[in-house]
Amino acid sequence: MNTPRLFPVLATATLVLASCSQPDPVFTDADSVREAQTGVANARFTATMDVFTEATGDRWSRKVEAEWLAEQAVGDSTLLAWTVADTFQDDEDTTHTWYRLWNGVQTRISKDSVLNADTVSGRSVNGNWIPNYYVSQCLPAMLTDTAWWSKQAEDSLLTITTEHLPPDGDSPERFIVTLEEVQDTTAEDHHPETYSRETWEFRAPDGLPVRYRDDWFRGDMAYGRETTIGWDWEAVNDTAVVTALAEWSRPEWARDPEPRNDIAGGGDGDWYEETMAALPQVDAPAPALAGSLLDGTQAALADYEGQVVYLDFWYIGCGPCMRAMPHLADMQEEFGPEGFTVLGVNHHQDAATVQRYLDYRKLDIPQLMIDSLPEGYPVRAYPTWFVIGRDGQVAHRDMGYGEGTDAVLDSVVRVNLSR
Repeated sequence: MNTPRLFPVLATATLVLASCSQPDPVFTDADSVREAQTGVANARFTATMDVFTEATGDRWSRKVEAEWLAEQAVGDSTLLAWTVADTFQDDEDTTHTWYRLWNGVQTRISKDSVLNADTVSGRSVNGNWIPNYYVSQCLPAMLTDTAWWSKQAEDSLLTITTEHLPPDGDSPERFIVTLEEVQDTTAEDHHPETYSRETWEFRAPDGLPVRYRDDWFRGDMAYGRETTIGWDWEAVNDTAVVTALAEWSRPEWARDPEPRNDIAGGGDGDWYEETMAALPQVDAPAPALAGSLLDGTQAALADYEGQVVYLDFWYIGCGPCMRAMPHLADMQEEFGPEGFTVLGVNHHQDAATVQRYLDYRKLDIPQLMIDSLPEGYPVRAYPTWFVIGRDGQVAHRDMGYGEGTDAVLDSVVRVNLSR
């Protein structure tokens, strides 16, 4: 006779199950995240970036505070608008930079308090006009470039995976998109250790990103970087953001730039030609250069008199510099017995860091460590390299390293060894 109690018990169980069930998800796929983002017109946020570079052991962080507006009418077109305060910190220093785009005017206040303002129009290629790559990363790409989602989907060199995470405690529903680069195993520079992976984490219900991680490593250069960015969003779709952008005024401490008349200033001349003209000239004596070798021994360019020297100004982190190094090691091995020396010159990293990097790549290339660039070598781009003849005069010089550079180097070295 217990049968009549069965229905009430089942009903109670149903109610309990219903009270414990998860709410319907806001996001069903990437398109639903993108749709949610279209409802965000303006916001204030703080982004915290942390970067680690394994090759050098460098760690640094920056904090970016920004007010951002999706569109602002300027004449017959629309522009993105923002004010960004960037605080950069490493082991040695803390610097501040400000960027602003409003009413068709780009303003930048550099770390030395100099303010520059330029009129702009249209959209830049990456959706913003911030010259610092890392700061521009802190303005989420999919918000500053409305075509971002479709660009990823159309890129055949990307593998895209998604994951949906339901609410968990204080964490809202999240949607994770991972973009992984497809490696071309037939490429000449392919290396089995090479990889590139980006992960975006978006929150519900507005689809705003809350975390980004970028991991990449180039096996052929033994160089990679780990970057993470976390966003704390506030004042989303708040008119106070628009008011703050419109009423911003330059700080009292910002100063106008001094008139510029130097190589880096560009002007009407050609930057490459002007830079080359400032370097030691061909058939002129190579300026003095002194420092210490990786073992701490003091050395100077003059110590190599009677040899042909390849002088290579480089640093870890310069892609062309690192790509050149295996060939430089080959040159040292092939031409060394004939009186040839490759001499790397580095003033960016310390000896221990350079030695660790060379050991990892199994490269044996002599290095001259210097504290700063000497007056006779106004190097503006890397690598900048010189071939110094047995007579101590500059036989050849150039900047960069690309396709065909190795053949040019071999030819120049052979000619000078035969003299």
